[in-house]
Amino acid sequence: MSERRRVLLLTAGSAHALHEGVVAYAHEARWALDTRMLYTGQVPDGGPVDGVLCRHVPRVDVTSFVRGLDVPVVMLDRCGSDAWPCVTCSDESIGRSAARHLLERGYRTLAFCGPCDMPRKTLRMDGFKAEVEAAGERFVRLAPPPGAPAFGSAASVREWLGPMLATLHVPFAVMVGDDLEAIPLVDALGACGYGVPEQVAVISAGNDPMLCDVAPVPVSSVDVRPREVGYEAARLLGQLMEGEARPTAPVLVEPGPVGARASTDMMALPNLHSARALRFIWTRYREQINVDNVSAHVPVTRRRLQTLFHDHMGRTMQEEIARVRIADACLMLKKSTMRINEIASLTGFKSSLHFHRTSQSLLEMGPRAFRETGSIPNSGILPAQVGDQLPAA
Repeated sequence: MSERRRVLLLTAGSAHALHEGVVAYAHEARWALDTRMLYTGQVPDGGPVDGVLCRHVPRVDVTSFVRGLDVPVVMLDRCGSDAWPCVTCSDESIGRSAARHLLERGYRTLAFCGPCDMPRKTLRMDGFKAEVEAAGERFVRLAPPPGAPAFGSAASVREWLGPMLATLHVPFAVMVGDDLEAIPLVDALGACGYGVPEQVAVISAGNDPMLCDVAPVPVSSVDVRPREVGYEAARLLGQLMEGEARPTAPVLVEPGPVGARASTDMMALPNLHSARALRFIWTRYREQINVDNVSAHVPVTRRRLQTLFHDHMGRTMQEEIARVRIADACLMLKKSTMRINEIASLTGFKSSLHFHRTSQSLLEMGPRAFRETGSIPNSGILPAQVGDQLPAA
């Protein structure tokens, strides 16, 4: 049996999905994978190695160590150097994906916020800008002035960002370069008096639940497919250790879908009353709400709100409640074995009869017939929670 190759994984930060991808390939290739640096923060010493996977860390000791090795090296991120091949998610595509998510929701002013202090952020901004301008909409750059702390406390961000935001008309949307920047941005927007997402939508990249889910408003984020990046980087290293030629350009993995959360769970509505009504419907439709409940949440008369909502959405509030309930129910009918009365209860219908009548009206067939012969309709933009009650695959 041939001797197992020894491979170093050099990274001082935790990125579990990325490491899972590396480990998956290492098992297939029967590598002896050294992951000690992940736990100790120190470059491993002792013994020859056959190859290195390195997630860029701006440390001289790591860079010097890698440069001193006469073995194949693959970077797990852009490092600003052509010395080593790298595998990374396509940053331009990440920016384009974020822009499309916002454009679909009707935003016409879309900004990229923060410094472009890393190559990946510049490429993400470039892709975002290209997609916005290709759609004929307005791109805005929100960059901190030289010397200003880009994303420190909410107060420091508000100091440089507030005057820039004052030049924009709500609703507008903002992308930041990565999930680490999303929380201080959401904090700063709140400190400046903006409602997220009723007035400003926010999106980032990384889709890390440890960051996105704990923000003051959970942040929508593009999936950068770290597990796939880790696997492909390890696979490339395996090829290089077998003597194959190194690629002449970064190996790019296309991003996954946007992980939609509350920060973009909205349509771009120029009227704040309509926006608040839509937000109430999208977050509460699974409860037995009606137009009276929505109206009680917004400080205008029911008649005025009905007019405003219809003018901006093109349908009534009751039609919107029915639309999102049925869209959610359609997925459950087709992708689960749940009973019809259970689905009715989970999606906000008062009874199975209420569910049947709404289904007959919108789908031209009852729930049972839809489950047997219907096709899931294209319902347009839907709340982020639609489909999240489906059983895990």
